[in-house]
Amino acid sequence: MINRVLSSIYSWIIIVIVVISVITANSFYVVNTLNDLSALEARLFTTNRVINAVNRLHVAVLRVESGQRGYMLTNNTDYLADYEETLGNLTELMEEVEVSSYSSDIENQKQRITNLLSLTKRKINEMIEAVELTKSDDIQGAIDLVNSDEGLSLYKQFESTFRKIDDSERDMQGTHLANLMKLRRDSVNTLIISSATTLFLVIAVFLLLKINSREHEKYQEDLEKINEDLESKIAERTQELSVYSDELARSNRELEDFAFVASHDLQEPLRKIRAFGNRLESGYGDVIDERGKDFLGRMLNAAERMSMLISDLLAFSRVSTRGKEFADVDLNSALASVLDDLEIAIDEKSATINTDTMPTIRGDKSQLEQVFLNLLSNALKFQADGVTPHIDVLFDVPNESELQDITQSDEYTWSKISIKDNGIGFEQSFAEKIFAPFQRLHGRSEYKGTGIGLAVVRRIIERHNGQISAHSSPGEGATFTILIPNNSEPFGYNNNGDS
Repeated sequence: MINRVLSSIYSWIIIVIVVISVITANSFYVVNTLNDLSALEARLFTTNRVINAVNRLHVAVLRVESGQRGYMLTNNTDYLADYEETLGNLTELMEEVEVSSYSSDIENQKQRITNLLSLTKRKINEMIEAVELTKSDDIQGAIDLVNSDEGLSLYKQFESTFRKIDDSERDMQGTHLANLMKLRRDSVNTLIISSATTLFLVIAVFLLLKINSREHEKYQEDLEKINEDLESKIAERTQELSVYSDELARSNRELEDFAFVASHDLQEPLRKIRAFGNRLESGYGDVIDERGKDFLGRMLNAAERMSMLISDLLAFSRVSTRGKEFADVDLNSALASVLDDLEIAIDEKSATINTDTMPTIRGDKSQLEQVFLNLLSNALKFQADGVTPHIDVLFDVPNESELQDITQSDEYTWSKISIKDNGIGFEQSFAEKIFAPFQRLHGRSEYKGTGIGLAVVRRIIERHNGQISAHSSPGEGATFTILIPNNSEPFGYNNNGDS
C-alpha cells in the first residue's frame, strides 16, 4: 500500500500540500499571537502613560498647594521657589494628560480627564490668587480665600476625579497584565504545539523519503537486472544480425552472379535463337507456308521481348549494386545530354520541350541521366494520335508541407523537379501501380515497353534519398514530381564509405 502511494506523483503532491498547509497554519498562529502581544503591550503602554500623567499632575497640584501654604504661614519667599517652578511645568503636565486621554481604552475616561483639567485650572487659579493677596500684604483676604468653601470644594472634586481616573486605569492595567500573562502562556503552548507538529511532519517526510529511497534502490536493482537481460538479448540479436548480414552479403553476391549469368549466359541462347530465326526468315521464306511464317514471326518477337526484359531487369538490379559514387552533377548538362539522345524522337513527333535552369546537386550522373531519359521517353511515347507533344521540365524549391512526409527532410537542402506532359494520362488510382516492376496500363500492341522503366526511376531516386510521385487524369497529361536533396550521400551509405 505504501509503495503504491509513494509511486504516485499525486500522492507526493498531496503530502507536500499538507506539509505546507501545516507550516502555514503554525506560522499564522505564531504571527497572530505576536500581533496580540504587541496590541496588549501597546494598551499597557497607554494605560501606564495615563496613570503616570495624572499622577504627576496630582503631585504638581499638591506641591503648588504646599508652597502656597508654607509662604502664607511663614511669609518666607523660599517656599515660592518650588511653587513657581511647579507652576512653570504645570502647562506641560496638563497637555500630557490631555494627549494621553485620546488613547485611553476606558469608556468616558476622556470626559473625566477633561473635567480633571478644568478643576486643576480653577484650583491653581484659586491658589495663585491667595499668594498674590499675601504678596500685597492682604493677609486677611488671603486667609479668608483659603478658608472659604470654594477652595475646599475644588480640592475635593479634583481629588475625587483623580481617584476615579487612577483607579479605573489601574484596574484596566491589571486586566491587561492578566491578559498578557495568559497570552504569553498560550503563545508558549502554541509554540510547543507548532514545533511538535513541524517536527512530526519533518520526521514523517524523512521516513517517507527513506522508504522511497529503498524502493528506488530496489527498482534500480531490478532495472539493472533487466538491463543485463537486455544486453544479453542484444548481444544474441547482434550475433543473429551479423549472421543475417553475412547471408545478405552472400545473397548480394549471388544476385551479382545472377546478373552476370543473365547478361551473358541467358543472352547468348537468345542471340542464337534470333540469329537462326532471321536466317530461316531470309533463306527459307519462300518454302515456308504462311502458318510457318506466322510461327517464325512470333518466335522472333518473343525472343526480342525476352532480351529487352533481361536488359531492363539487369538495369533495375544494378541501380544499387553498380551505382557510382556521388559527385557534383550539373543537371543542366545531364538534361542537355538526354535531349541530345532523344533528338530523333523529338523531331519525328515535332515535340516542344521547355526547361527551367536546373541546380547542381550531389548524385550519380549516369543514373540521373537515366531518370530524365525514362521520364522524357514516356512523355514522348504515351501520346494520343494527332497530338503534338508539349513537355515542361520545371525547377522549384519545395515548401515545408511538401517535405513533411520525408523522414530526412531536416538533414538536407532540397530541390523540386517536375516533368509535365500533355499525353494520354491515366487514372490517379494507378499512380502507385505504375512504379512497380513489369506493371503496364496499356497493351503491348498499343505502346511498346517492358513496364520496368518507372520502377528503375523510383529506385534511382530512392538511392538518392529522394521521392517521386505522379499526378494525372485521363486525357489531361501527367506530372511526375521529384523531391531530391542537393547534398546527400547514397542511401545506406556509412562512415566507411560503403553503401
